[in-house]
Amino acid sequence: MTLLTAAMVAAILAQAPGPGPAETFTIAGDVSALVNLMPEADAFELRPEASIDATWRPARRLRLKFEGRLSGLEADRNGHVTAGAAQARDVWIEIAGRHLDLRAGYGRVVWGRLDEVQPTDVINPIDAARFLLDGRSAARLGVPFVRIRLVGSDRFAVEGVLVPAFVRGTYDALDEGTSPFNLTNDVAAAPGFTLADDVVHADPGDDGSSISGGGRITATIGRVDVAVAAYRGFEPFGPITVQILPPASPDLPPAAQLVDHHARFTMVGGDFETAAGDWAWRGEVAMFTEKKLPNRTATALVDGHVIESGIGFDRPLSGNRVYGSLLVRREWSDADTTLGRTDVDLVGSIERRFSRDRYLARAFVVVNPGDAAAFVRGLFAWSASDNVWIEASAGLFAGSGDDTLSRFSGRDFVFARIRYHF
Repeated sequence: MTLLTAAMVAAILAQAPGPGPAETFTIAGDVSALVNLMPEADAFELRPEASIDATWRPARRLRLKFEGRLSGLEADRNGHVTAGAAQARDVWIEIAGRHLDLRAGYGRVVWGRLDEVQPTDVINPIDAARFLLDGRSAARLGVPFVRIRLVGSDRFAVEGVLVPAFVRGTYDALDEGTSPFNLTNDVAAAPGFTLADDVVHADPGDDGSSISGGGRITATIGRVDVAVAAYRGFEPFGPITVQILPPASPDLPPAAQLVDHHARFTMVGGDFETAAGDWAWRGEVAMFTEKKLPNRTATALVDGHVIESGIGFDRPLSGNRVYGSLLVRREWSDADTTLGRTDVDLVGSIERRFSRDRYLARAFVVVNPGDAAAFVRGLFAWSASDNVWIEASAGLFAGSGDDTLSRFSGRDFVFARIRYHF
């Protein structure tokens, strides 16, 4: 890998310099405080945060990026909780020529075209709490990576990505064990068993077996942008099984342990995007040819397959931006034919800015008609000055099925946040 990287750098430096200024430096950031109330979960949270985003281009071919955030937590989650976290979102260096570029470091590599739910966006794990509060873009967690991209023209590019170490997803970066967003806290022990407090994560380890990677080809055919992709990685939120442990002594009941299996998966997929007048149409599909699924009793894993697909649109409408999509997820196992299921989700959002962008209103909804489940999130934001935004938001979960949306039942929230940009 070192020899390949050195050869890539030499090839890039041999190219003619690209357009643009020889040296630039930009920096921005914000500080915020979010107060979150979750009545049904009996939780009250204060989440202060500071972030910084800096880009330095010392030469035309060279760019360095740093984006990170410091987050804190002061909360009542059926008991006083204090926590903090420092996260690097993007820390990388890029060497770019006219037709070849190399980016390496730690950060986010985004695939797919649909809004919020992107089946082929499998490289970066997410933080579930931030996804529900703020959306997918804010929720992506960084991974170590090397990305090589060959740009034949503005209509064709080939991209290869290598991720040398595994990073798991989190239910909440701030004291995950006590977080109301942690779904594993809902699991109850079977009669006659005690359940261990911690979840064991069956990670792939730090050796060579933890390497992930894949590639994506993008092209423009006529007026349609298309892409095909393949990736082999590990589940950021794996299937969970129950492992029976022997009791510590004959006088104690047997114990049960939850095990989160970050199993290997293989994904092949594609997407497209085109425009027709005011309408923008997007589609995406991901076929997981290798996937582990829990058996009916959740005591073991079986080999399975999953197809996730979606089609969506967005368009301006009377001063609003309107988005909608239809998502279908099908999973099955040849080893256990009782595991087959299909979920259909309808996703939509509407956004409006008014009074010269001083106010922003946004609504987002996901509905699963089959399970009669839904998630609705609303946001209203006011720009009190050029640098200060005040936000109010609420999220509501409905349904009691076994789909992902229904499992978050009882985690309704309402929050207020003040944010200062600099």
